[in-house]
Amino acid sequence: MRAVTMSYGYEPPKRSKSGSWSEVFLITRVAFSVLFPFLGALLGILVIIALTIFLFSTHPALALLTVIPVAAVIWYLLRRERRQHDEEVARIRGE
Repeated sequence: MRAVTMSYGYEPPKRSKSGSWSEVFLITRVAFSVLFPFLGALLGILVIIALTIFLFSTHPALALLTVIPVAAVIWYLLRRERRQHDEEVARIRGE
């Protein structure tokens, strides 16, 4: 005996066959694209620290090969930020 259903004109939406795995891979790709810059920066910092320790154990003056570029980058970033702050203050004051 066949069961009769009354749908009154409503048909449920059909499921797509390729949806679930492609969505999982897309979400994974987006998550890793967000995390990779931070992981790369962390790895770079660890390499610089290890290189500094190695060079310092070889000769203390060689450790300056890694310390000077890092200090120069920090100085540049601080100077750039200060310049942008001064420009913003001048713009707010109308100078």
